[in-house]
Amino acid sequence: MIQSAPNWSEHEATRVRQSRPVLSLALQVFALSTAVANVGCTSDSYSASTIGKATGGAGGLMGNGGTIAYGGVRASAGAIGTLVPVLGGAAAIAYGGDAGMGSGGRVSSGFGGHIVGGYGFGFGGFGIGGFGIGGTSIIGTGVGGAAGSGTLVSGTGGATTGGSTTVTSGAAPTSLPTPTETCPTIKSGSVTFLGEPVTIWAGTPTDTQHGPVVIYWFATMSSPQEALQGLGQAAINEIVAEGGLVAAPGASNKKGSNTGDMVWYTGDFETTDEVIACAIQQMHIDTRRIYASGFSAGGLQTTVMSYARSNYMASVAPYSGGTSGFGNGTAQDSSNVPAAMVIHGAPGSDTFIMDFAAASATYESDVKSRGGFAIDCNHGGGHQIPSGIQPSIWQFMKDHPYKVKPDPYAGGLPTGFPSYCTIKQ
Repeated sequence: MIQSAPNWSEHEATRVRQSRPVLSLALQVFALSTAVANVGCTSDSYSASTIGKATGGAGGLMGNGGTIAYGGVRASAGAIGTLVPVLGGAAAIAYGGDAGMGSGGRVSSGFGGHIVGGYGFGFGGFGIGGFGIGGTSIIGTGVGGAAGSGTLVSGTGGATTGGSTTVTSGAAPTSLPTPTETCPTIKSGSVTFLGEPVTIWAGTPTDTQHGPVVIYWFATMSSPQEALQGLGQAAINEIVAEGGLVAAPGASNKKGSNTGDMVWYTGDFETTDEVIACAIQQMHIDTRRIYASGFSAGGLQTTVMSYARSNYMASVAPYSGGTSGFGNGTAQDSSNVPAAMVIHGAPGSDTFIMDFAAASATYESDVKSRGGFAIDCNHGGGHQIPSGIQPSIWQFMKDHPYKVKPDPYAGGLPTGFPSYCTIKQ
C-alpha cells in the first residue's frame, strides 16, 4: 500500500519532484451507490407458520399489517400498499413472499433479501417511500407516500413525508470517448495511454459491478501520489472495491491551451479520454459516475475539465482551483453543468501569483449562473489541501452522478460535512 504524505503544499512538493524550468512569472499559477450491492435492509426470514399472512394494514408497517399475530394468526385490516418499482438498472429482489409484499413466506417486513442493481421502491400508506439505489450504492431514503418514477442510478430520496420523491440522474451520457488505439491492460501501477504515463488504482470488477472513475490532477512540482492526499486512501479503497479506478496523469502532452501555469493543457484531456474509453471497454464502468479533482495547477485543470468534458463529467471537486485569467473554455455540453464542490483557503492567504479564493468564487458564480449546483468550502488557511475533508468530497461525488435532478443537497448539506462548507446561493 502506498503511504500518503502528511500534507501537500507547494513548498513541500518541491522535495517530491525536480523543479521545472522557471517560466514567465505571470504564467506560473497553481493551479451513495457506494455502498454495496447488498442494501442494508436484509430480510428477516420466518416461515409462514411463524408469521401469519398479512393481507392488510392501510397504515401499518409492511409485514405487520395492522395487528398481525406471530403464530400463524391471520389479521386483516384493509389492503396492503402496492409495491411501486422505479426503474434504475438491472435489479432483483432476492427472495421473500410475493415480491416482498409481506405475504408470509420468508418475508416479515415488506421487502426481503438482497437488492442488486438500481430499484427504488415504496409502499402505499405509511411505509418506506423511495429508497434511491444507484448502481451498487444507496444514497438516502425518503419516507412516506408512493415511490416516484424515473431512472434512478444514484438517487437520494431526501427527507420527505406524504407524497412522492423522485431523484434521477438522467440517462447515461451518450457522447463518450472511444479508444483511439489498442488499450493497454488496466491494472494498478503506472500504465501508458497515448504515450503518457498514468498512475492507476484499479479494481477487478465482477460481471455485475460497474464502478466509478475519478481523474486526479496534481499540483505544480507534485506527483500522481498526491491523489492519496487529495482523495484519501479510504475513498480510493472503496472505489477499487467497487470495481472502479482512480487515474492520475503523470505528465502533460503539452498540446492545446495551457490551463493556467504551464503544467497542464487542454490536450491532456485526450489522455484521460483514452483512460475512460479503455475503462469502459475493459471494466464496464458506470458512465454516470465519472468525476474529477485536483489541487492548485490540478485544481485549475479540474475546473476547465468540468467545461471541456461536460458531455460526460458528473461532478468535480477542485482544491484551490477556479477560474483563472486563462478562462474556462466552452462547455462541451451546455445541457450538463457538473456539480462542483469548490475548496479553497482564505482571501489573501490562498495565493500564488493569483488569489485562489477569488478564482474559486468566480467559478462558483458561473456554475450557478448556468443552472448548476455549487458548494463553497473556505477552510480559512493558505494554499494547501486541508485535512479531514476527503470523506465529504467522496460523499459529494457519490451523491452527484451525471445530471442528477433535483439536487440531493437542495435542502442542506449532509451531516458530517465541514462546518466551513456552504451551499452557493
